Amino acid sequence: MVTLYARWHYVLIEAGPGQAATWRPDDGRAYGTGDLPNLMFPADHSWLVSTLWDDDWTCIGGPAGLVDAVLRHPDLEARSVAPGQDATPPGHQAF
Repeated sequence: MVTLYARWHYVLIEAGPGQAATWRPDDGRAYGTGDLPNLMFPADHSWLVSTLWDDDWTCIGGPAGLVDAVLRHPDLEARSVAPGQDATPPGHQAF
């Protein structure tokens, strides 16, 4: 178990995509993330995808090429956030 963000506790489990997608029911709170875990990253920690259970946005961190690809993708609404900058999307309120 690790503590992240606002002192929330997370259990980290090593799994492949097929396993991770079957562990949680889609309870509708994650706004389109379905069964995906709140935190996902590969063993080498080269990137991270984070969607908190009560947020309707997802944070992605990784190499510049990955971030640039996400920013350019025509089906995604994305913006770049610098380290230390508030990542809360415009129009949303972080608690």
